[in-house]
Amino acid sequence: MQIELKPFQASAANQIADRYAFFAGHPYRPVYKGRLPRPFYQALSAITGAGKTPILAQAVSLMRMHMDVEPIIFWMSKAKSVVQQTYTNFSSGGKYSDIVDEFRVIRAGQLEPNLISDGSTPLMVLATTGLFNNKEQADGALNIYKKDQDLFGDKSPWERLIARDAGGVRRPLIIVYDEGHNLSEQQTQILAELEPEAYLLASATLKLPVNFAKTVVFPQEGWVEEASEDAASVARFAELRAVETCGSPDSNAFAITAVDSNAVIKAELIKTSIQFDGTTAPMERCLDDLCERLQLIEQELNARALGFIPKAIYVCKTNITDDGDKDDHTKPFEHRNAPPIRIWRYLVEQKKVDPAKVAIYADLKFAAGNKPEEVNLFSKGESDFDDFQAGNYQHIIFNQGLQEGWDDPACYLGYIDKSMGSQIKVEQIIGRVLRQFNAKHYDNPLLNSAHFFLRVDKKNVFTESIEAVRAKLQESGAAIEIVHTYGGADGGMEDLEPKADVSVLLHQVHADASDAVDAVAELIDTFPTFKEGEVDTRGDAYRKTEMVDISDLAKKDDQEWAPSGNANRVRLRWLVGNAIRARSGAALAVVDLKHPKFDIRVEAGSNAAGFAETLARNIVATYYQLTSLVYESAKEFKFSTIRVPKKAQAFENGLYESYAGLNKFEAPFAAALDKAGYTWHRNPSNGGFRIPLLSEGDSASFSPDFLVWKGKFVFCLDTKGSHLLTDAVARKLFDIQDEGTTKILTRFISEGKQDTIGGKAIKTGYTVWKMKNGSPTPIHVANLDQAVKECLKH
Repeated sequence: MQIELKPFQASAANQIADRYAFFAGHPYRPVYKGRLPRPFYQALSAITGAGKTPILAQAVSLMRMHMDVEPIIFWMSKAKSVVQQTYTNFSSGGKYSDIVDEFRVIRAGQLEPNLISDGSTPLMVLATTGLFNNKEQADGALNIYKKDQDLFGDKSPWERLIARDAGGVRRPLIIVYDEGHNLSEQQTQILAELEPEAYLLASATLKLPVNFAKTVVFPQEGWVEEASEDAASVARFAELRAVETCGSPDSNAFAITAVDSNAVIKAELIKTSIQFDGTTAPMERCLDDLCERLQLIEQELNARALGFIPKAIYVCKTNITDDGDKDDHTKPFEHRNAPPIRIWRYLVEQKKVDPAKVAIYADLKFAAGNKPEEVNLFSKGESDFDDFQAGNYQHIIFNQGLQEGWDDPACYLGYIDKSMGSQIKVEQIIGRVLRQFNAKHYDNPLLNSAHFFLRVDKKNVFTESIEAVRAKLQESGAAIEIVHTYGGADGGMEDLEPKADVSVLLHQVHADASDAVDAVAELIDTFPTFKEGEVDTRGDAYRKTEMVDISDLAKKDDQEWAPSGNANRVRLRWLVGNAIRARSGAALAVVDLKHPKFDIRVEAGSNAAGFAETLARNIVATYYQLTSLVYESAKEFKFSTIRVPKKAQAFENGLYESYAGLNKFEAPFAAALDKAGYTWHRNPSNGGFRIPLLSEGDSASFSPDFLVWKGKFVFCLDTKGSHLLTDAVARKLFDIQDEGTTKILTRFISEGKQDTIGGKAIKTGYTVWKMKNGSPTPIHVANLDQAVKECLKH
């Protein structure tokens, strides 16, 4: 299944490409002493699950538009399994194939001289770092340093890559390192031989080798400082969001494209909450709790017919017992005390889990003949990783060595055994369970949460582990909720269902774009027709064409940078689609760009490219202007299980017996609401009732804080949503109808007295926002009881 880039992903890729174009075409671009241009450098910093691979793929697709010769992309990863997965995703029919549609995608072993010399087709070569990391090392059947007389003449494939001769012109080379934190000093030295045009490194945290920083990063930082003296450059830096509030360019900021972690959450790519249960109880009790939660999650998934099975991971030492002693691998299986075996036995023998669903991915020792046949053991690391993946196991037991490349969105639960010791690096493991299945948040917090069960010796170990996770998430800027409870007589959580004697009715709300379809089609029909190769499809690109003497690669060319109208071209259809995607994936769904006039190829900076940008902007604006929110009476919203602390506050008129997690504004508001006498519900933001947001960006929906049932109406009350009123789209949130009859009334409550949207609030009373005469209107009240009364008027 092919994917559509999220707006934040498209924006990140655009930023990388824009920065490259500015750097590559700048008269002050740093050069080596031999006048060879120094490479562009960009680090992509993003939380696990943000989609670094499609962002980088989109970035190189955009960067090639600013080159006058088709580039070669040298795409690297440390693990073979990751390279294979990337190759599958980029190949025809793969989920990222549309992004790299113009590229010829090959594995390193398929590299041939004619592919290198063909400057008319962009080439992407996928390789492991082991391919080149040791000049004595071969990767499979290919030794990239060995001269191959039959295929490569008197040169090795590596030498051919260095030359990259395409009819006397050297092709640009972009190095993409998908796991940039693995970059080493040795790799830096070897890759420098390729004299790349650019380095793109992806990693949430980067500690760069000293030599790489010296030869690549520092020269770029120096260029930022030098270019900042030019007024036009400063303006461009500002456009690229690489300036500080003081107005001076920040050289470090220019080198990093940082993805907003909250945009990843809003785009529903990762989970919204992490729930931790800590205990000093025996392993068996902790596994009982996990299996009970797993069963509850399975029930919720089955009730929604979501069609996938939740998975659990179990992290423990391999051949060391709880007490730190070495396990005797010669003993019979039933007498072994190695944590993986104890966990396996309990799951299979006591919890009746089918052993075919359980895998141990660790170097677990066995004496000859004492491993039961039904135990699925993967102890060879990367060499049997593909077999492990193919098994699609539901329960995976491993040490911390489960390699990069395994991040299964179906993984919901994790058990961390006390055999790991006091230094439980939970923060290093959470990435395994952060991805959200189907990239969609569901209407139950349980299905949008990662669930961890920590078995520890002391409570302080549990507390320190939670704080480490909190610090890591704060470092990434991710607003992921952390819920934790430590077992004990008075502690713990409980699962609540709606009160049995209370009946409420609520239906889903969806965005109806039927009125927008014809208007968008008209915009597309009236879009002008351009002819390929004519002036309107050509753009100015400042490039330096470097002539390479194949017999003397050390000889450098003295040609200066000059304007060129021969940059690489892309299809107009791709350009328009990309511009729409950067604003709204929803709008793209109603766009039909099959007309032949979108087949032509255009250059960056051309009039046609400018018209494409304008068309995309108009399409998105029209889509949101003409799309309506509709109450879907045929699709009922189901209220399901919620988890709250056993000491959570009880309410008389709540849909559930008790609620937790109320902030300092919500708690008194809930108390006032409870006194009003109507059934109400604290709607969770991480899996409750949602209303689509008709605005650009990644925030696909709005979750009101409270729901209240009064007569034939459902009131959606929000105590933190004043920011939603800063845009005209808020008008559509107030009244939501079903065939002309109002079903939902939305109210916003802000602290203090406000007279205008976005205006300064005076610290007195509260403001209730309603729709009157087509405009959001403030109503001032003295206290929360009056605020509730005003909210429930219709």
